[in-house]
Amino acid sequence: MAESIVTFFLEKLTDLLSQEAFLLSRVEEQVKLLSNELEWMRLFLKDADAKRRYDPRIKLWVSQIRDVTYDAEDVIDRFMFEMNHQQQGSLKCLKFLKLRFVHKLESRIREINIKIEKIMANKSRYGVETLPAASSSNEVVPQKEKRVPIVEEVNVVGIREGAKV
Repeated sequence: MAESIVTFFLEKLTDLLSQEAFLLSRVEEQVKLLSNELEWMRLFLKDADAKRRYDPRIKLWVSQIRDVTYDAEDVIDRFMFEMNHQQQGSLKCLKFLKLRFVHKLESRIREINIKIEKIMANKSRYGVETLPAASSSNEVVPQKEKRVPIVEEVNVVGIREGAKV
């Protein structure tokens, strides 16, 4: 009788641990994808900051992307903190805390992805297709052609020695 109870609990524990491993691997993949999305958003924001003053729609769009970027950074930071913290903690409470954390994290990532999809849908819906070009320090600015003034020599006094044309 005692053996069957122990066997039952071991099977349940094994199932729980395998579910946790599956959830953790799925969340790790979602965090990697979110991190990749975050890099794209950072590059966009870097480029769009200079261009947003031209169109209020772009200003709003940039603001929304910046907000969701902060949310994504928070989730990734929390994930990294929890993984480092739990690796250093004891194994007894680790498994159950991690499972609860993984569920919360997965839900939060899903919310962020929905926000990103809505922001991108609004981009198309409201005509924020292309960003106007902004002047950048890397752009080559055409310089004015240097011209020599046309002046009659009769009216010019005192520059004959210094001027060599």
